[in-house]
Amino acid sequence: MKKTVLLAMLILSIVLAKSQNEASYIIARGDVIDVVVMEHPEFSLNGIIVLPDGYFQYPGLGSILAAGMSSQQLTDTLSSTLQRFVVNPVVSIFIRKIFNQKLNIYGYVNVPGQYQVYDSTDIFSAIGLAGGLKKFKKVRTITIIRANRSVEEIKVSEYFGDELTEKPIPYVNVGDTIYVREPREVNWSKLSFFTTLAVAVATIARLFG
Repeated sequence: MKKTVLLAMLILSIVLAKSQNEASYIIARGDVIDVVVMEHPEFSLNGIIVLPDGYFQYPGLGSILAAGMSSQQLTDTLSSTLQRFVVNPVVSIFIRKIFNQKLNIYGYVNVPGQYQVYDSTDIFSAIGLAGGLKKFKKVRTITIIRANRSVEEIKVSEYFGDELTEKPIPYVNVGDTIYVREPREVNWSKLSFFTTLAVAVATIARLFG
């Protein structure tokens, strides 16, 4: 009996946490949402895509702005608008799919790939999502390719080295790409081979010169 009660409480806490997260989530263009109006299936919609202009089409209500609003704000807007058709409407918004909330991190990091982000973050915290740099001291520059295709290059030494400045640490956003340039590694085995070869050639030249 106790196990059943504990399990029920755990499930309830998960559901409540999910609801709170969805209520505070800021809807973006391309997201897919569901609108549920309790006891009024004629006003409930599934799989609504937020269009590039930030709106979606709601039968009977026309274009509804969604992008830039929290789920709770959109719920309040629809509840107010639907009062023309429904007495005390109870509206719920569910986020079915989040579109392209990704940050790309490639190059000289431990786990390159795409990472889910919801807010802008400083570049070094973002690199931490990818497991950090392979060898911090070897990295000289980091390139940021913005979602609008502009490119920024930062020198690591300006933030953590001899050239330390008061510059604010750059922030990255959804859709940006971070590329950490691979440091040039010295191949000591090849260098040793050519050094040995050069010594041998010089020795032979002296013997027959």
